[in-house]
Amino acid sequence: MKKIPVRHIAASAIGLVPLEGFKIRDLHQVLAGNDLVHDLHRHDFYFVLAIRDGAGTHHIDFVPYPVTDHSIFVLRPGQVHQLELMRGTTGYLLEFSPAFYAPDETLSTQRLIRASHKNFCQVESSRSEKLLAILENICQEFSARQQGYVEMIKANLDIFFIEFIRQGQNTNSKPANILL
Repeated sequence: MKKIPVRHIAASAIGLVPLEGFKIRDLHQVLAGNDLVHDLHRHDFYFVLAIRDGAGTHHIDFVPYPVTDHSIFVLRPGQVHQLELMRGTTGYLLEFSPAFYAPDETLSTQRLIRASHKNFCQVESSRSEKLLAILENICQEFSARQQGYVEMIKANLDIFFIEFIRQGQNTNSKPANILL
């Protein structure tokens, strides 16, 4: 059986001093006018893919999911996935290590666990815009690096996961096959 490679968070290519265990990127910059194809691999960090507009396929733990407008994907460290995004896809790619975002509060920890066990969610348009606005704010904080930016990023992650979990009532959401 072929060994599945494990990827780690790499330093950002945008010239900023790396923030250990955290990275966010605009998909427009990631794709740079090309299709993106990532072969089967796993990560040692959390991976959030939020699509505003786009197309492709995302296999998570060998289950195929469509990449469509207003779709959100959340993966836990160790999950296997394969990703294909078509050029023109917009949204954000967020990566963070368990050490970077390790909520001290029990409720925040439970939110992260709940959110990361819902691998795919087709989000209604208005809620998608709200989630993408939170990610835009995180991206701005990450780029500007003003005093307190790490705390702002973590606070926005809390807000993002609260809003994402609220989407749980959506019938298009598909939780991962797990036992809690």
